Amino acid sequence: MMDMFIKSIQLDESNRIVVTIQDHFAEYLSKEESKKMLKDMALKVLEADFVKLEVAKSSFRITVIEGAEAAAKEKVEQEIVKGIEMAMSFMSQMNKQE
Repeated sequence: MMDMFIKSIQLDESNRIVVTIQDHFAEYLSKEESKKMLKDMALKVLEADFVKLEVAKSSFRITVIEGAEAAAKEKVEQEIVKGIEMAMSFMSQMNKQE
């Protein structure tokens, strides 16, 4: 299900977490409210490990403290899956009400 929204989640050569989204969702990353939501999510999930968020056209990078990269990537992946599941559940509930 995640591949409907996310192309990949990986560590780059600088050990930043790079999340690449599907092209048809790229417009959302350009919105300030989306950037704020991503940063808030990263801060909440990664806490003191979070260093910086960078948003590009169809991806975003999260820099974390050295040594925390692999665990942080797992946390980000779990949070994205949880968010997608919540969104799908919400959409399902909305469809039932119509």
